[in-house]
Amino acid sequence: MKVEDLLPEKYRDQALDYEKGMDTMDVWFDSGSSWATVFGKSGGPKFPADLYLEGTDQHRGWFQSSLLTSIATKGKAPYSSVITHGFVLDEKGCKMSKSLGNVVDPRTIIEGGKNSKEAPGYGADVLRLWVSSVDYTGDVMIGTQVIQQISEIYRKLRGTLRYLLGNLHDWEAVNAVSYNDLPMIDKHALFQLENVVNTIRESYDNYAFFKIFQIIQRFVIVDLSSFYFDVAKDRLYVGGTSSLTRRSCQTVLAAHLLSIARVIAPILPHLAEDVWQNLPFQFTVQDGSAVKFVFESKWPVPNEKWLAFPIEEIDFWGKILQLRTEVNKVLEAARTGKLIGSSLEAKVYLHTSDASLASRLHEMCTASNDADALHRIFITSQAEMLHHVEDEILKTIPYSGEYLIQGSDRVWIGVSRAEGLKCERCWNYTPQVGSFVEHPTLCGRCYKVVAVQPEPAAAVC
Repeated sequence: MKVEDLLPEKYRDQALDYEKGMDTMDVWFDSGSSWATVFGKSGGPKFPADLYLEGTDQHRGWFQSSLLTSIATKGKAPYSSVITHGFVLDEKGCKMSKSLGNVVDPRTIIEGGKNSKEAPGYGADVLRLWVSSVDYTGDVMIGTQVIQQISEIYRKLRGTLRYLLGNLHDWEAVNAVSYNDLPMIDKHALFQLENVVNTIRESYDNYAFFKIFQIIQRFVIVDLSSFYFDVAKDRLYVGGTSSLTRRSCQTVLAAHLLSIARVIAPILPHLAEDVWQNLPFQFTVQDGSAVKFVFESKWPVPNEKWLAFPIEEIDFWGKILQLRTEVNKVLEAARTGKLIGSSLEAKVYLHTSDASLASRLHEMCTASNDADALHRIFITSQAEMLHHVEDEILKTIPYSGEYLIQGSDRVWIGVSRAEGLKCERCWNYTPQVGSFVEHPTLCGRCYKVVAVQPEPAAAVC
C-alpha cells in the first residue's frame, strides 16, 4: 500500500511529509501496553498490578513487552510480582493433542462425560484441589487416575468436616471453656492449629498452593483423625453432655471447624460454604453481627495465647505422640497373639530410667482430669508406670518391648489383659463394674452419667 492509502483522508494531501516504515512492529506491543488501558481508567485499579500471571513461554513475550513499555513511559515495571507456570500434560507426561485423543476437558471433570461410569462428574472443587496439589512452576500431569486420587482426598477432608459438624450439634459460644481451664491435650491441639493456620497464610502470601494442599492433607486428614479425633471420641460420646471434658473438647473442635473452613475457602469455596451454611451455631464478629457467608468471615484472627504453649510442653507432647505409636505396636502384637481384640481389653505398663519423663507419665496415669489420663490417650482401659521391671512382674505381662523415644532414654512397654469387667456403656474394663446395685453393668464414670439422668415423663392417656 502507498503512503496515501495508509493515511486518513484529511491527511492524504500531506503524504509527502510521511515515510512508510518497513520494519516489523513487535507483535507483543499490543498486549504489552495493555496496562496503559487497564490502569488508565478513572476509579480503576491502581498502578502497578499486584501480579502478572502467564505461562513460561511469556518470559520474552508479554512479561518482557509489558516491562519495556512501562519502563519507557512510567519509569517502573507495571507489576509488583510475576508468576510463571508450566503446561498441562496427560497422565503419561505427553502433550495433549486431539489427534492423540488424550485431551482432558475441565468441563468433563466437573460435570462428567456422556458415560457417567467411565467419566463421572467430580465438581469444581475437586478440579481446584488438583490445581492446588501440583507445583505449577513446571509442567503438570492430569488424567483419570490423578483425579480419582484427588477425589479420595477431597472425600476424606469432607468426612473430617462432617465429623466436626456432627459433634458440635449441641454447642454454642456460651459453652466455650476458657483457655486456662482446658486440659493440656486441648491446649496442645490449639497450638498445632495456630501453627498450621500461620503456615497456610504464609503459603498463600507466597502463592505456594501445593504446600497448602500438603499441610491440609497431613494435618486435617492424618494428624487430627489419627490422634486427636480418635482420642476425643471417648469423652464426646461417653461423658455427660455438659461435662467439662466434653465441653472443652467441643471448644477445640469449634476452633478447628471455623479455622479450617476459612483457610480452605480460597481453594475449595463450595465445600467451605457448604460447611458454613450448616454451622450448628452462629458465628459473630466483634460488633456482634452474624456472619452469613464464609467469605464474609475473613481470615482467622491470630491467637498469641495459643502459640505461647510452653516449649517444654511442646517437647513432652511430641514424646507422647511417639510413645503412643510404640504402644500401638505392642498392642498389635498382643492382638495378633489373640490376647486382646479391642485395645480397651488391654492394660499398658511403662518404665523408663528418664526421671523427668517418668514423673510426667506417672502424673498422667493418675490424672484427675480424665482428658489427660494416659490410658485415654492410648485408648486402653488402664495404664501404669512401673518403678522397676522385675522378673516376677514380667511373668504377668506376656507382651513387651523396649523403644527409643527421641530426646529421652529407652521406654519399656508391656501389655496384659485389662483388670476387671467390661462396662456395657463405654466398653472400658474396670474393677468398678458390678459395684452399683442400680446399674451393676456400669463403671463408675458411666454410673454418674446415667444416675443423674431425669426420669422419662409418664405418658398421658
